[in-house]
Amino acid sequence: MMKTFARPLILGSVAVLGLAACGKSTSEPGGESEIISRVTLTLTPPSGGAVITAYIDDPDGNGPQAPTAQVGALALTRGVTYSGAVRFENRLASPVQDITTEVRAEANEHRVFYTVTGTGVTVNTTDVDSQNRPLGLAFSKVLAASATAGSLRVVLCHYGSTSKVATATSCMGDTDVSQQFAFTVN
Repeated sequence: MMKTFARPLILGSVAVLGLAACGKSTSEPGGESEIISRVTLTLTPPSGGAVITAYIDDPDGNGPQAPTAQVGALALTRGVTYSGAVRFENRLASPVQDITTEVRAEANEHRVFYTVTGTGVTVNTTDVDSQNRPLGLAFSKVLAASATAGSLRVVLCHYGSTSKVATATSCMGDTDVSQQFAFTVN
């Protein structure tokens, strides 16, 4: 009688262990990188003026195809500080996945870095993770009176086995996405 029950019990145990071993949770250190096919920037002037939005699509996520041209002009004004937000999406999935929500939920494993070309323009992260380290989904973009046109590179950094350092100035983990947005100044 023991033989009859032993086989199903062993097979059931193997199946449970196999399911537990499938894939890593992205909430654990070393979790999977995200697939991102669209990065959207939204800039809002402090006076409540028109919201400025631009996005760049990558038709195959992290694949070999080049991203598409930027859609939407980031036409900014000197002397203005904009509130900014970045949104990450996987539009290759059906339904579309809002990766921004996942990044926010896993804030201790992510950081968005911004690199500006042009003069008189600074970007400051305005949100933090649960350990008070910069996150970067929200930011301010300050244009001095002498600001010139340039570009804003957006890099989403995923920290797996590498520790997230609060004072880092560039990605020290895996790059989930890197897109460069052009902006004009008037």
